[in-house]
Amino acid sequence: MGERDESFSEVLAAVEEFGWGVVGVSGAQFDIVHTVGLRHSVGVAEVAMFGLDGEDMLEWVGRCVELGLERGWPEGEFGGVIDGVPTRLRAMDGSWFAGVFGAARHFYGETVPVSQLVWPDGEGRWPWDEGADEDVRVSQPRGWAPVGEQPAGAWRLVGELGADYPFPVSPDAWTLTTQSIVDNRRAPLVVARGEGLYDVLDERGYEADDLVLAYLGDLTTRYPALTGAADLGDDEAALATDSGWTKVGRTREQTAASVAAWQSAGTA
Repeated sequence: MGERDESFSEVLAAVEEFGWGVVGVSGAQFDIVHTVGLRHSVGVAEVAMFGLDGEDMLEWVGRCVELGLERGWPEGEFGGVIDGVPTRLRAMDGSWFAGVFGAARHFYGETVPVSQLVWPDGEGRWPWDEGADEDVRVSQPRGWAPVGEQPAGAWRLVGELGADYPFPVSPDAWTLTTQSIVDNRRAPLVVARGEGLYDVLDERGYEADDLVLAYLGDLTTRYPALTGAADLGDDEAALATDSGWTKVGRTREQTAASVAAWQSAGTA
């Protein structure tokens, strides 16, 4: 996952002026907000928040840092960040740093401590509490544990693959494919890109009767050769050959078939 260049430039300017800045990353499934510069300027852990509206989290992380700098960094529940909702800070395992915090990694060039700003469900239950709502458990990574202990899904893919993922989307981006490819029963022979979305298909193409949506990161983990098609432009496709991937154009009929297949797979 990578931040836009202009966003990073703005963060650098904020660090120079204020000692720290906040950067937001729009993920395929969930947004991420984290600070840059706290370790450099104040000697404390950076702060990160996950899974809520990106604009709101920019404000809440800023509030959290201001509270911490003014009153000290609390170890238990505390208010003052989200109106009427308690929050907590938990130290994140260092295995998350490279894959998730691109701007901080670029700034420091090494792993630095990060504290996760955790939010509860509507009943005040934390993600680690028995009976906590699924949303509060799925929308936030279990950053206090190693990436390898994260349940399979979007956050684990981002944590494991996000650092240098070659595609211009994050590894938790939905991709049109076939169940046969997911199950390793057929090999991917076609990769197509349209409007920022990827299709990874076998020899049946859009006529396959088992079209599904899967995370792109899951597919590239199963089939590492797919990364050879990471440089596709919009409305381009590539065919698998003995020497790699050969780029080809897309017809209007293929584009229309892709749109219909996405609609079908997304409602299946």
